[in-house]
Amino acid sequence: MPGAGYCQVQFICYNIGMDKDKLMALLRNPKKFQKKRAERKKNTPPAKPSRIVPVLLTVVAVLVLLSLIFILYAQYKAENIPAFIDKKSVKGLAVDRSFTPYSNRRYIQISEGADRNVWVKESGSTLPVISRFNFRALTKDNYQVIGAAPWALSINISANAQDPELLRYLFNQDEMIQAFIARPDVAPLLNDPVALARLAGDEQALQNFFAQEAAQKILNSPKLIEIFGSSRLMSYLLISQSARYYREHPGAAAQLVRSSPTLSALKQNPAVRKAVTENYYLKGIAPILLQ
Repeated sequence: MPGAGYCQVQFICYNIGMDKDKLMALLRNPKKFQKKRAERKKNTPPAKPSRIVPVLLTVVAVLVLLSLIFILYAQYKAENIPAFIDKKSVKGLAVDRSFTPYSNRRYIQISEGADRNVWVKESGSTLPVISRFNFRALTKDNYQVIGAAPWALSINISANAQDPELLRYLFNQDEMIQAFIARPDVAPLLNDPVALARLAGDEQALQNFFAQEAAQKILNSPKLIEIFGSSRLMSYLLISQSARYYREHPGAAAQLVRSSPTLSALKQNPAVRKAVTENYYLKGIAPILLQ
């Protein structure tokens, strides 16, 4: 009858699925089996990488992409609110974003900080007025309105006559300038030397213009005359077709000035004379204009 040791070996072989002779050999010489196991492990080809990780990465990438799409769509809706508003639910409340100076539409200006607006009865508009508090918050559309709307630039000058540097900033805003020189009452004067000469010969129109508060505040401030004369706005006025004609024919320009008491009076203002002689486009013909 087999002994207890034999039975134990049989039991172990049964449980680990190993032949009895191999188990006995293992017990007698374990290092030999360890060496064979190492060689077998070395020669075994690496297991194929799991496909689970790439699948998970793909799923995560798709989720991130979908999230970005939702975020960008939400941002687009936020930036284009009028396009997503139910027109029926806000009937009568919609505001036309475009601004035509002579259409009698009301323009509402919204800005951060201290908001400054002026209601102009003649134009039926609330016009934006620049200030130290809101000049960074004003949009390109706001500056275009200041340039395009009647009385808007004059109102801004009058409201800030005590802040020359702020007016320097305004006179150099390209959006305001482009809108101003394109105004229906300004563009013809800049594009037709005859139309400009006709205005220079209309003494009543000149008196009315220079009697305005904005014009008076500029003429009574040497600093404002210097700022306006050296501004980007003045440069655009002087490179217009009409101004270029008279710069090329300074004798004709001088005759227009001499023929008008209002324009001749400007030559007596020391700050005006200084601005003319220092202006890049006028200094070459200043002696003729100021004689």
